Amino acid sequence: MKDFSPLALIVCLTLLALAHCSFAADKPAKVSARPMHAGRISPMLFGGFIELLDDLVPGMWAEMLNDRGFDGVTPRASWCFYDGALDICDREWDASDTWSYYTNDPFNGTRSVKLTPAEGSSASLTQSGLAVEKGATYLFSGWLRADNPDLKAEVVLKALLPDGKWMVLSSAKLPKLSHQWARYTAKMVSIGTTDRAVFGLRVTGDGSVLTDKLSLMPQDNIHGWRTDVVQAVKDAHPAIIRWGGSVCDPGAYRWKNGIGDRDKRVPFPNNVWGRIDSNDVGIDEFCQFCELVGAKPLICLSFSDGPQSAADLVRYCNDPATTEWGAKRSANGHPKPYNVQYWQLGNELGNADYVNAMPDFCKAMKQADPGIRLMSSFPSQELLDKVGKDISYIGPHHYTPDFAACEADFDKLSEMIRKTPGCEKVRIAVTEWNVSGGYWGLARGKFLTLETALLNARYLNLLMRRSDIVDIACRSNMTNSLGSGMIATSPSGLLKRPSYYVMKLYADHAKPVPVTVENAPEGVDMSACTSEDGKSLCIFAVNTKTEPVELALDLGAFRPVGGEMLRDTLDERQPDVMNHWTAQDRVRTVKLPASGNKVALPALSASAIECTLAE
Repeated sequence: MKDFSPLALIVCLTLLALAHCSFAADKPAKVSARPMHAGRISPMLFGGFIELLDDLVPGMWAEMLNDRGFDGVTPRASWCFYDGALDICDREWDASDTWSYYTNDPFNGTRSVKLTPAEGSSASLTQSGLAVEKGATYLFSGWLRADNPDLKAEVVLKALLPDGKWMVLSSAKLPKLSHQWARYTAKMVSIGTTDRAVFGLRVTGDGSVLTDKLSLMPQDNIHGWRTDVVQAVKDAHPAIIRWGGSVCDPGAYRWKNGIGDRDKRVPFPNNVWGRIDSNDVGIDEFCQFCELVGAKPLICLSFSDGPQSAADLVRYCNDPATTEWGAKRSANGHPKPYNVQYWQLGNELGNADYVNAMPDFCKAMKQADPGIRLMSSFPSQELLDKVGKDISYIGPHHYTPDFAACEADFDKLSEMIRKTPGCEKVRIAVTEWNVSGGYWGLARGKFLTLETALLNARYLNLLMRRSDIVDIACRSNMTNSLGSGMIATSPSGLLKRPSYYVMKLYADHAKPVPVTVENAPEGVDMSACTSEDGKSLCIFAVNTKTEPVELALDLGAFRPVGGEMLRDTLDERQPDVMNHWTAQDRVRTVKLPASGNKVALPALSASAIECTLAE
């Protein structure tokens, strides 16, 4: 083999490096300390969205029993099929000859359950697939009525052992039964941990017992919400959360049916997404969730419910307890007004009927509370001409990875606002966004990937750059939702998707003043922002390449001091990598070390680079 000269060896090594590495651009990325426009980056750009969609709310709510009112288990809508896996909304009451549905004089809805013990044995109503923890306390409640006061009833938690025998985890006897409907409660403390627990209501004696509205919740629930969900969402710091969506329009949701005693609310079929909604979570529960996580509530009204109902809802949420609607809210457990400031009039509507009805809604709602801020559904020139002076926001939805199209939409809407008299203060609120509103079928799994998280990060970069006109944005969705949720839940735990970490990364590090970035390397999407006093700077850099990038920075008087980055901790450089129940932290944020004005961006990553003025 012929020897290589030192110069030839250097050339060979250089060529090999060029073949395997990505380098920064010829010029460093330059970050200006001057504001790029007069707008400010609102924390509400990093908002979330809760809608009554399949297992979204049930996956956040602490109720452990499905179909607790015995209205039946119906499938999700066929058009939104994902992978066919069962979820908590599919859990049915276990079949048994000792109980049957009973439609004569039900406590709630159209039917209750009748338990009739056979002679010398018991009647049992059970539901499987629950998760319990050793030492945890579970609260049972239910409505029962007996035709014989000598009948005995008890509730039990049990688990099937490998040898085929049952282990009782906890049990509690109920007080003497009445011949009238009465509510019974019990506490149970589990002596074991399992995700295959079975709940049972067991009746012994002669006669029959009717039961309805059974409930089982962990004692550590917070106003009915799962503790782990409250903590995870609170940690992500969404400044605003939207309630509503398709169940409002074109659905037939009626908020007045979802207040008061949850046991007396009537479940309803979800005409858009399928399932039967228990109606356990309504306006009060949503507003209380927002209080728990420190977010402002944004309520999307059902337009088909009419302007008077909309005004009543404003009063219910915002009036003092001394008024008619404030007194009703107080009687339902919340004397203090919720002070809901943000209201969207309808969901994904924009036809002539909608535009023509808008003035009546604006007038009625502003009379109820002049200080509220109204936003439209889909915007149009006709809508601005009609009610532009009465609203604060127009509300497009963006479900696309085509960021050029999103920016073009912002440009179009900005120009529409600019040229319409009386609309000088109107801003944009993107009340739903994600990379797609579909991906139905197995493609829905794309929502779970690192690639989607990075696309979400790029959209947030766009929002911050366009904070000259955009104040609010709500990512769709919060939980589960056939893969689009930023968190997933099961009866036994919570899983943070890659997109969860992106939303938290931006909410944690964003600052109010947007500044200009020039010379971003190929494949790296960047935005930057400073504090109002100009003493701190954060650079967001999304590396979409499957190779690392060394990012050289021209920061003027600033210097990097650390930060965080979202990445695949195994560095396999595959865009479709996901977090799984058996590998929950594979994609997560890790610390970004301070390293001068050159920052190593891992392959397929999103980084928040914190900087401060050099001394």
